[in-house]
Amino acid sequence: MPERHHHHHHHHHWRDREGYAYRAGAPGPGPNIHRLRRNPARGRIAGVCAGFAEYFGWSVKWTRIAAILLTAFFFPIPIFIYLAAAIFIKPDDGLIMHADPEQERFWRTFSTRPKATFSELKHRFRAIESRIADLEKAVTSDEYGLRKAFNDLERGV
Repeated sequence: MPERHHHHHHHHHWRDREGYAYRAGAPGPGPNIHRLRRNPARGRIAGVCAGFAEYFGWSVKWTRIAAILLTAFFFPIPIFIYLAAAIFIKPDDGLIMHADPEQERFWRTFSTRPKATFSELKHRFRAIESRIADLEKAVTSDEYGLRKAFNDLERGV
């Protein structure tokens, strides 16, 4: 008797070690490349204000104004903090780039507000779980099996 080939042969990719089933649940786009760094290219003195502005998603102009105001009101403490930051915070080498703006936004939020990131991820997973439950309900329904049987009859399978 000739061997019948299953007509869904293209669905077996889920068994591949590189396929989705083996990667599901793997860590995401990490590691987090969003780090606090000085940005001498955009900075005036050592790039500390530019680095903070970039890290938190602030305007460089307003970050500098805040630094000047802090220095005026709390002199000389902000000067010492600025010098320590200039010495101890590594400069941005320009090699670290995010794949897309969405990834950059995710990591910036993750670094600065981890609770907000956790909440966002929780809601995303709940939405995915809900969609999977709807899909499972549709596929396991009697109507789905009946439609599939009619489609198979029409194709002559």
